[in-house]
Amino acid sequence: MLTRRLTGLLLAAVTLVGTTVITLVQVSPAAAEDCWQQVETSPGVYEYVNTCAGDDGEGEGDDGGDGGDDGGGSTEPECYLGREDIFDYDWSYCEGELSCYVYSPPPTAPTPEDWPEKPAGTPDGAVYAVLTCFTQPPEEDVVIYENLWLEPPEDVINWEQEAVQAFGQLVAPDFDLAFNPPAKSYVTLDTWYWAEGATDGEIEGTSAAGLVATATPERLEVQPGDGSGTLNCPFSVTQSDACSYVYEKASVNGTATVDGEPAYAGQARLVYTVRFEFNGEIMEIAGAPTVFETPWEGTPIPVAEIQAIVQDE
Repeated sequence: MLTRRLTGLLLAAVTLVGTTVITLVQVSPAAAEDCWQQVETSPGVYEYVNTCAGDDGEGEGDDGGDGGDDGGGSTEPECYLGREDIFDYDWSYCEGELSCYVYSPPPTAPTPEDWPEKPAGTPDGAVYAVLTCFTQPPEEDVVIYENLWLEPPEDVINWEQEAVQAFGQLVAPDFDLAFNPPAKSYVTLDTWYWAEGATDGEIEGTSAAGLVATATPERLEVQPGDGSGTLNCPFSVTQSDACSYVYEKASVNGTATVDGEPAYAGQARLVYTVRFEFNGEIMEIAGAPTVFETPWEGTPIPVAEIQAIVQDE
């Protein structure tokens, strides 16, 4: 039947421990006389085109049983697929007299941490999904409800959306802005800064389709709080002179306080560069975020003047 050739996606299924692993492929005709082929005209949008039109512009759609315009055209799916837009399914297709819809992954399990354990033999990049097939309106009874593991082709993945999702899974480390001299700094002396409690390792986030965002430490940004500009320092997580600054004035007019004394409202944040990988391969994704920044963390920094330094002879 032509319906088999006009499904939104052709599903090649292999049963594994009560679930199914399927590979998504584009529909192609079974033989040369099968004129109608599916063409993806835009992401997720398919049309059925008559490829058997002759030089005179007359195609075989008139007697092919499924309509279409002469010289190449499109037909409507042979089943009701309105649920896709209503319930925001990822895609839909006709399977005989059934209307089938796929969530990949389902809203109840949006990230890999929520997915069930993969059956043995499931491909590493497979994505958890749910398939539901209904009879036609008005009944729309559920006939098939199955858990699936899909190995999606690259051309049906919105990589920018996957990148945003993976980026959103990055978790910033907790830290405090520490400084030395401890408790109080002094005018004309070097003040050191570092991110106490943070680590200098990479952090990762993963999207539903398995795209991995990796954030690599880039720098420590510090605002001393005295009205000067932002310091761009090495990624400092332990006490050292790698990030230092000299205050020119005491914090008598500072906007923060420590034990009732005025202090500068110092703050810092960690900055990372971000790359994306899929199945171990680095991917360049237009529109994807490339910088990950933690929120600013504030610390009051009291700064005093040294009135005199007495040196012993």
